[in-house]
Amino acid sequence: MSKIFDTIFLDRDGTISHDPYGYINSLSEYHFFDYTFEALEILSKYTNKFIIVTNQSGLASGKIDIENLEEINSFIYKEFEKRNLPLKKIYFSENYDEGYDSMRKPGIGMFVKAKEDFNIDLSKSLMIGDSIVDMQVGDRLDMKTIFLLTGFGKEYLAEVKDKCDPNFIAKDLLEASKEIVSI
Repeated sequence: MSKIFDTIFLDRDGTISHDPYGYINSLSEYHFFDYTFEALEILSKYTNKFIIVTNQSGLASGKIDIENLEEINSFIYKEFEKRNLPLKKIYFSENYDEGYDSMRKPGIGMFVKAKEDFNIDLSKSLMIGDSIVDMQVGDRLDMKTIFLLTGFGKEYLAEVKDKCDPNFIAKDLLEASKEIVSI
């Protein structure tokens, strides 16, 4: 194996799961991509820690109920556990606070908390996501980044190329997992 990452941070909606509405407020609306677990199996060869970092501002605006989010998170944990995938934690930001240290990406708050909770070396970690904020927080923390064209990725592509420096741009998480050795 040519690269080992301390941690692979994953965005949720548009990265490991479909994001059809922008706000997912029930387990029945939450669906992993068909290839998600195949990709995660490959990625798990390069790390022993997955952490999901997700902006869920729908909590603050009332579009998402905390009980529903907890039910979705519980389902995600169980699906990872079933496959022996090392998901350590799901962090979420529930507000629109956009300061540098805020929990909301591109704020670094969720990553600082993960670093403290799991003794993570962020400079040896990878951020994978489909939004410019995923790439911005990766850049801020000197992490490797992979930008995905799923979810809102295609909409953000020009801006990401202009303002960020992703290590790799992939059509989806499966391609990213197969090309991870190139970064």
